[in-house]
Amino acid sequence: MDQPTISFVVAALNEEQTIESCVRSLLDQHYPAERIEVAVVDGGSADRTREIVARMADGDPRVRLLHNPAGIAPRAFNIGVAQTSGRLISLQSAHGAAGPDYAEVLASAFAKSGAALVGGRVEARTASGASSMAEAIARAMSSPLGVGSARYHYSDKPGWVDTAYPGAYRRELFDEIGGFDESLVRNQDDELHLRARLAGHRMWYEPGLRSAYLPRRTLAALWRQYFDYGWWRSVTLVKHRRVASWRHLVPATLVAGLAAGPLLASVTPRRRRAVARAWSGGVAAWLAILVVSGARERTGPAHIAPRVPVAVGCLHLAYGAGFWRGLLDQAGRRVRRS
Repeated sequence: MDQPTISFVVAALNEEQTIESCVRSLLDQHYPAERIEVAVVDGGSADRTREIVARMADGDPRVRLLHNPAGIAPRAFNIGVAQTSGRLISLQSAHGAAGPDYAEVLASAFAKSGAALVGGRVEARTASGASSMAEAIARAMSSPLGVGSARYHYSDKPGWVDTAYPGAYRRELFDEIGGFDESLVRNQDDELHLRARLAGHRMWYEPGLRSAYLPRRTLAALWRQYFDYGWWRSVTLVKHRRVASWRHLVPATLVAGLAAGPLLASVTPRRRRAVARAWSGGVAAWLAILVVSGARERTGPAHIAPRVPVAVGCLHLAYGAGFWRGLLDQAGRRVRRS
């Protein structure tokens, strides 16, 4: 099998707790050492992240420490692409660690699929001593009832997908469609994958590419994260006049339905009963999904299952609310400009 050179690009900001284990896992691959390089692109860390990476670079010429003056992920990825030389470019989270066969499986997935983009599976894990809610959040983010058809969170079946994370790319793809959109603080990888698909390139999902991920530990932090995801998803929608997948509209439809029912009932008194029945039916269906999400965890610890529906509901509502807030904000900006 061909063993192409691989450049791992890690965007980092204040990651002193995890950056060494992340980089070490990328260096300790069952793959020819001379065909791997690791570029850590630091966004101005105020902790020991830069010191740790610099020390590792002194001890291994395959490690490079790069500076990201903008401090945002898409700029870090573009810097990493521009200043590395591997035929394959693999984005990696500074929070995670790759298995020892990651590079080998990655090269094989590109060779067998012929794809220009390959994505892997993200496994949500919790730190030792995590709270019950943190455990529930991890399970919600590993469930199709929580994240919909985003198969890279839970599926063991390889195949073609619209997006997956972490992403890996043939270098020539960036020459064809350009780099990451630096106006997007979030969802920049999904937006790149959408441009690739519009250019005729599909993404291959390889579940053997497993990366660990530590989700948010509280509902408040989870809400902020997914509200931001929804907000930036609306920016991508406005930019391309389309969404990458229908699943991105499901939470927005849910939030719109929850808000529209009482409003319609108040302004259409003659149809109030019909509107109330339809709204109640929709709410009941959503609550049933939440109940099922908890029931799926019945074989696990008893204190986790009741919290999973809460975490799933938080995912749905935060993403949907963020999406609508993003559309309103963008509409307001257009009005002010005009």
